[in-house]
Formats: sequence, structure tokens, C-alpha cells
Amino acid sequence: MTTITEYARDVNIPLRVLRHLNRKAIIRDPLRAEDLVGLRFLERVWGDRELLRAQLRKLSLEARTSLIRTANLTTKWERYAYSRFRNLEEGSKLPMRKVIEEIEITFRFQLNDQQIRRLIRVRNRAQVARHREKNAQTPAGENLLQRAN
Repeated sequence: MTTITEYARDVNIPLRVLRHLNRKAIIRDPLRAEDLVGLRFLERVWGDRELLRAQLRKLSLEARTSLIRTANLTTKWERYAYSRFRNLEEGSKLPMRKVIEEIEITFRFQLNDQQIRRLIRVRNRAQVARHREKNAQTPAGENLLQRAN
């Protein structure tokens, strides 16, 4: 019998997704024959733009944008930190030590040096996104005026 880890080595479906399916009791570990049939089907449609479009259509524009912004943040604690920094009110400060403590309490683990460096990159990314969003906003009425060439 094939395990989920062994199966993930040979397919384009990420191990993280397979483990998620296992946690939701959609597939078992080791994989049964019916699991393999379903996974072969999933492989054929994995990443299909038309299917992705249909799934994303159900989400609001804000939810789609948020999903895209955080798509490469693979852990829950990274997405949590990103949203904390991203949703910070203008002019407010959020000390890194406070976010580290929140993560350690909420997710029940100690951040190591590599994870703290990752957290710094997440913070920087959220700050850049906020800055770009702020600069992209045009003053009311600016688009209504015609410019003389």
C-alpha cells in the first residue's frame, strides 16, 4: 500500500494538500484503491484555470484579493501575522515582540530564528502592500478633471 508521502513524490499535488484531505477524512493513509482513483481524477484537473475561476467566482472581490495576497504564505501563523500587519490602522505601531508572543500563545510553539526571519519578511511584505495601496488611491474628483496637454 502506498502512503501519502510516497504518493506525493510522484504527483503534482502538494503533500500539504494530501495531508489536508487526510485530516478531513476524504482519503486515508495508507491510500486505498478508491483513494487512488479519486486522486488520479484530482491530478487531471489540478490547477485547471476554468475550475479555479469557477471556485473563485463564489468569493467576494475582497476575499479573492486576500487569497491571492496570502497564497504563498504556507502556514497559518504566517497568514495570521500578515493580516495583523496588513490591517494595522494608519499611524499605529505593532511591535514585533508582541506579534511573536501572540503567535507563540495562539499556535502553541516557540518561533526559532529562521521563523523569526520569515516573520520579518512577512511584516515587510505587508508594509509594502499597505504603502502601495495608499499610493494607488487617488484623491476624490481627480479622475473627473481633464488635463490640458
